[in-house]
Amino acid sequence: MPSPAPSPTILALVLVSAGIGHAQVQLPVAGEARFEQLVEANINGVHAYQILLARKQGNINASCWPLQSPDDAALQTLVEHQTGFLKQSSADVKAWALGRATSFDPSIDLQPLVAAKLPMNPALPVNVITDYLHKQLPSTPRSHIRSVANLYQTVLEVERDGDRLQDLFSFYIGLGLPVYMGQFGLAGTDENFLKVGKELEERACVSPVGLSAGEWQIAARKIWNWGEKNLHIRDAGVLANELLAEKDVQPFVAQMKSLAPQRIAVIGHSYTMDLHWSSPSAFVPIVTEMFARENSGVEFRQFQAGGLTSSRAYKWFYRDALAWKPAVVLLVVINRTDEDRADLKLMAQGFKAAGARVLMFDNILNNDDSDEEKLRANLSTARDAGIEIVNASNVLNASPDRDHFRCLDHIHMTEPYHRIMAKEWLKALLAANQKSAFNRRH
Repeated sequence: MPSPAPSPTILALVLVSAGIGHAQVQLPVAGEARFEQLVEANINGVHAYQILLARKQGNINASCWPLQSPDDAALQTLVEHQTGFLKQSSADVKAWALGRATSFDPSIDLQPLVAAKLPMNPALPVNVITDYLHKQLPSTPRSHIRSVANLYQTVLEVERDGDRLQDLFSFYIGLGLPVYMGQFGLAGTDENFLKVGKELEERACVSPVGLSAGEWQIAARKIWNWGEKNLHIRDAGVLANELLAEKDVQPFVAQMKSLAPQRIAVIGHSYTMDLHWSSPSAFVPIVTEMFARENSGVEFRQFQAGGLTSSRAYKWFYRDALAWKPAVVLLVVINRTDEDRADLKLMAQGFKAAGARVLMFDNILNNDDSDEEKLRANLSTARDAGIEIVNASNVLNASPDRDHFRCLDHIHMTEPYHRIMAKEWLKALLAANQKSAFNRRH
């Protein structure tokens, strides 16, 4: 008697495991099972990418990171499927998961990711954090646990936290899935994150990502802060509203309202950028949001890049910023070399020749400002170029929160720092306009 033929689903998985094309797999009925499939597809996509990383780095635990199968081409195809998958409308994908009418076609990118069935050792970081969360939250739906675990899996590879990780935040929020520990009611302090990190660091296999207790801790802080930011629980808008309500800011609101329409350009490094994980936002976008509420005629534009030196700013942003014709320019740039200082001077002179006021803070406690000799040289160049130096260091150093400014990476700054700097930037901007008005009258 002949053996029964394999089911279409089993046959599909056999074909995929043999590396033969992209099989069509049977997807589950609407509901939680479909949400699980959506999350597992993303986990497979990230895992495929990280297997490729592990092979390049050579520090491979073959039981976690297979050496040969699937081959590199098959893995890269999965990475591309995830890219396509995340470009889909979350609303359409959610409708499919709920069994509603939708234009989402799961056969294009979802099914190949689900069918891949990559080996997933329990010691993989994504499974280690999954196991931890399941023990903490035994009644929580698996899709909810795995969506957060997928974010951990992704953020531990630090080069993707500005793109793929943000795509995943947007995707899961659109689906209504959790994106950070606070949604589970778990503690969100750095101390607790380190405690968890110490518990997890010995449990995961050697991987192409950092897995020390401190690295688990930073991963947790990134996910927490970005989760609150993406959900608008704590972001630039929230901080702007809080600052506008503070007693020491309220006297400046009338001045904000009275400013004539104008353009304000900020050329700055990561301390000025909203995207960074160290704080709900940075001082520049916070003030931008404050003006959006009080005087939308004052228009802000940021020209930004992490680690931005004056030489890079001159090459990358100066011409565009000058063409925008701002009335005020704030420079928050790094000056390490004579070339940087020369380009700082060129930018300042160009903006001033075009009629703009150019501002720079004296010392914002960036690590590059800690070299007294270079700091003096930078400030001397700035003054020679006609840049107005705003004293922020006295206020920063006198703050009772001074010891808590620096975040876990010992480079970037936390919310208390950015709240102070937002006030200093606001006052400097208003003062620059008062000086301009005085000069026009005289």
